[in-house]
Amino acid sequence: MARATTSSSSKQHKDDATCATELDLEPQSRSGRVPHADESLHHWSDNENVTSSGDEHVLSNVEWGIDDHDDDKDSCKDSSAIHTVGTNKTQEEVFRLQLLTGVKQDLAARLPYYADDWGRPKSFVTILNASIYAFIIQLIPALIFAEIMNEATEGNLSTAETLLSSAIAGILYAILAGQPLTLLGITGLVAILVKTSYSLAATFHAEYFSFFFWTCVWAGLFHILSAMVGIVSLVWKVTPFTTQIFELFTALTFMYLSLENLVGPILEKADPDMNLQERYAELSLNYASFLLGLLTMYVSWTLHFADQWGFFTRQVRIFLSRYNTMIAIVLVTAVSYIPAFNQADNGSQGLPRVSVEFPWDWQPTADRTWVANPLQNIGAAGIFGAMIPGLMFFLLFFIDHNVSSILSQTADFNLAKPPAYNWDFLVLGITFFPCAILGLPPASGLLPQAPLHTRALCTREYYVDEFGIKRERVTHCEEQRWSALAQACLMFVALVAFRVVSWIPRGALFGLLLYLGMGALHVCEVWERILLMVTLPKRRPLIPIVKEVEWKVVQTWTIIQTVCTLIIWGVATFVTGLGYLYPVFLFLLVPLRSLVLERVFDKRDLRYLDPFGDDEAVDDYRQEQRLFHAGPPPSDSMEADDVDFPTRAAFRGQGRRGHGSDRSLVHRARRHTLGDANIADILPHDMPKMRQRSV
Repeated sequence: MARATTSSSSKQHKDDATCATELDLEPQSRSGRVPHADESLHHWSDNENVTSSGDEHVLSNVEWGIDDHDDDKDSCKDSSAIHTVGTNKTQEEVFRLQLLTGVKQDLAARLPYYADDWGRPKSFVTILNASIYAFIIQLIPALIFAEIMNEATEGNLSTAETLLSSAIAGILYAILAGQPLTLLGITGLVAILVKTSYSLAATFHAEYFSFFFWTCVWAGLFHILSAMVGIVSLVWKVTPFTTQIFELFTALTFMYLSLENLVGPILEKADPDMNLQERYAELSLNYASFLLGLLTMYVSWTLHFADQWGFFTRQVRIFLSRYNTMIAIVLVTAVSYIPAFNQADNGSQGLPRVSVEFPWDWQPTADRTWVANPLQNIGAAGIFGAMIPGLMFFLLFFIDHNVSSILSQTADFNLAKPPAYNWDFLVLGITFFPCAILGLPPASGLLPQAPLHTRALCTREYYVDEFGIKRERVTHCEEQRWSALAQACLMFVALVAFRVVSWIPRGALFGLLLYLGMGALHVCEVWERILLMVTLPKRRPLIPIVKEVEWKVVQTWTIIQTVCTLIIWGVATFVTGLGYLYPVFLFLLVPLRSLVLERVFDKRDLRYLDPFGDDEAVDDYRQEQRLFHAGPPPSDSMEADDVDFPTRAAFRGQGRRGHGSDRSLVHRARRHTLGDANIADILPHDMPKMRQRSV
């Protein structure tokens, strides 16, 4: 939206380190939103080598003995190149309807960089590494959501359509978008919306793919029109109140869906036409799937924290942590072929596995042609009725995609090229049209894959703040289009490897979905406050929300968020025929917060309950930094250069610290829950210092 100005004065940011001139570099950002499932619970660990030159460490994204990047000295000299995710606007200027103004500004800002986006990068190895990593962390969640849509749509939208959509949308976005670092793919909430809206076609007596064609057309038009008139700027009114509920809703939905598919078959009544032996065989397979799901969840969860371990080399620990879901799927797939699990020799077909036809003949899963006929078995009522799910996709993507895009371009990544939010949302609308023609599920910005992709392209260095604590900052980011384009093209490789995909047991996929839901809950701020509510008062950490806000007020705020979450989750999960309306309820959270709760709660309390401004004292911020319990205990076995242990809040609510007139989507300055506000960039050997300060 706008570039942030940088400051040579240390008055506003005494804690920021300097290069030649001081930069408004901020601590590691967090989001008010969780990992979609597609957004597997990867914390902000990454694979970088650490070299030492004098007292300064430089981190590179390249692993396994590859040379580090050179320091990006220009980024320290030309501070004007650094931009933030916020808009430097006053409250009154945040939203203005101006036809094509934002799009024109975005194009004017990004077009001069387009040729450079395709230019020679500083490190081909970094781009290759980021491309493969982004592909893997997107592929496995996509298989989960494909299974959900395959079952919900009776095979009309399945694995082939899901991967093809990710490939086509990803390629279009990498070529046309202003900021190509944001990755597109099928998210968990898209799968839920497709599932809950599937019956609408029958309601309007329309053929499904004709109805779906018009759904995508309407959704695409809504995206394009909103970008053209500047409605995208409304996203800056989204506060942590909404994003935290979004996070908790995602966690509940994923856990429920996983348990429904793992436990549900066990509890189902057997077919009365089956004999006793067949019933036992079916029940045995259901238990085997359940156990494989639990094993997948356990392995993924354990390896998620592998970079905290005191054994193995740093490279091995980070590899295990980064690729935990892939390792879990490979391991459990191998285990599933043990006769005791597979049971294919007991007169049954064995364990249920991913439903794909191999070798794939490049035809749709359903018995149809690729090009949909928009007028086949559909009347005017069906065409205009498709506006309903089209509007739902627009409302969902308005928050979902823009948050992903914003968090892929935070100031922490030290990006030199400007954002283009209006133009990018317009390009997202364009991607709906190939989905309409081919009958593919629409793709949106991925979380946390998109920010993880950006981080994988970064080179970092250490610096020491005024408290003597070593932290990290990005010195250079490979801002190009090749990595996003490459990971999208790799989806075609997955399409021709359906034989391998068909080996994966369904139980493993839903076990991974359970892991993703647990991961979302693990970093959910509402959940943490619920835990604080049942914690003895004397054991609550003295964070500002505990010290500065009356506890009854905190409880009331938390209960409101919990009730809102349960209502949205209940509508999406249990209200038959109306579940597709859940994006409306998510969107209504914004006016609920700004028009109702703003008047009910004291503004002083809202500074801590729902921080979204620039009025927080630095002292509170520093105090919250010192209160943590997320990091590993100090250990002599830890390497002094290892900063990649996970945090309890690697991607969460209060965003990043604001400064001046910057308006961030989420504001990390007022972190108020368990864990440190910026523990992700503190070195293990600095832990004792932090604990001493917190006493």
